[in-house]
Amino acid sequence: MQTLYRRIDKAMATIRVYTDRFCCSILNEQGQEILFFRSHEILPCNEGLSRAKAVTAHAFQCDTQTFSDLPQITAAIRDIRYCFLAGGIVSPGRTGETLFIGLSSDKPEIDHLAAQAAAQALASTEISS
Repeated sequence: MQTLYRRIDKAMATIRVYTDRFCCSILNEQGQEILFFRSHEILPCNEGLSRAKAVTAHAFQCDTQTFSDLPQITAAIRDIRYCFLAGGIVSPGRTGETLFIGLSSDKPEIDHLAAQAAAQALASTEISS
């Protein structure tokens, strides 16, 4: 359990390089939320958006940033479970499984990069004590 907490701490520290206000949701290959963490202070919409971005990455099996180039698809799909803003990513996990990460912050322009950084921190084999 200590290792999981260290990974989460490392991911949070990595995200804080980009912003101090964020929520992060992580789904497994079956689309079930297996981890959720957040900063102390968030915007009211961050929690729902982070989860929706993870669900969207899982449902479409691609990073949500991809949809910025496909406005006709995002206009056609009007399901409130999905969010087509950047910040949802597909990432390999430490043990070969695929994880779906949704990150929402007070700076939407960095959500994709911060989600990638969090994924790298969570998958890292290097954990400091």
